[in-house]
Amino acid sequence: MRTIQSYEEFTELAKQDLIILIAKTKTCAVCTPLTDKLIDFMKEYESIPAYQVYLEDVSLFQGQHLVFTVPTILVFSEGREILRESRFIDFAKIKRLFDLFLGI
Repeated sequence: MRTIQSYEEFTELAKQDLIILIAKTKTCAVCTPLTDKLIDFMKEYESIPAYQVYLEDVSLFQGQHLVFTVPTILVFSEGREILRESRFIDFAKIKRLFDLFLGI
């Protein structure tokens, strides 16, 4: 999972067909195990790029995308947010979206 270093980098990456990212902070105790779970989950969807963004490093992301709590998982398609899951992440919902998008 690659780490996004700037908001400009994010805007370029978000233009892809489909990406998923986790917004987190360096002090979040829940974020690390959830990131590990996301990495494991994404093994089934290797064609979909996965990223992480630390809100301390890219504070503009937090304001532009209204991330008020961490962890927050966001799915973007061609620059638009199509799914947001915060705190209690429903991986079944993400799976349904990916399967629909990929035609599985």
